[in-house]
Amino acid sequence: MSNFLAIATVTATLSQVLQVAVGVDVPGATMTTVRPDSTGSGLPTTGVNLYLYQVTLCGTFRNADLPTRSADGHLMQRPQVALDLHYLLTFYGEEAQLEPQRLLGSVVRTLHARPVLTRQQIQQTLAVEPFKTLLARSNLAEAVELVKFSPILLSLEELSKLWSVF
Repeated sequence: MSNFLAIATVTATLSQVLQVAVGVDVPGATMTTVRPDSTGSGLPTTGVNLYLYQVTLCGTFRNADLPTRSADGHLMQRPQVALDLHYLLTFYGEEAQLEPQRLLGSVVRTLHARPVLTRQQIQQTLAVEPFKTLLARSNLAEAVELVKFSPILLSLEELSKLWSVF
């Protein structure tokens, strides 16, 4: 049963998991979580940017947790909303050194090998500043369902629409 900090906690934890991988594979690479078109906002010269660009209702779990009321009408269990979070990963670096491609390979390998955020990963992220302060009341680690990652295939038209926003 996650609270309002769940989405931010997913982003922070995913960012921390990927930071470890890219930092090892491409020394000096960093993770950021800013809008890709932001000028002067901290996009890395060498690194990966993780941006949450869309949130949709998850059809699989949409009706799995309906509100439960007692015989006299009091709410006994609040409904939970099931969401799919869509992230855009962008890669930056020295093209002559193939840094963007090396970073892409590192991220793909990491997400393929570990497509689930574990409770331990979430707790480790919540113990690190600034997340320790910002996300202190997050209870995502106690959620029944774990956060799972899966790539989606976008058509050329969908990609064009997405990039036209930026």
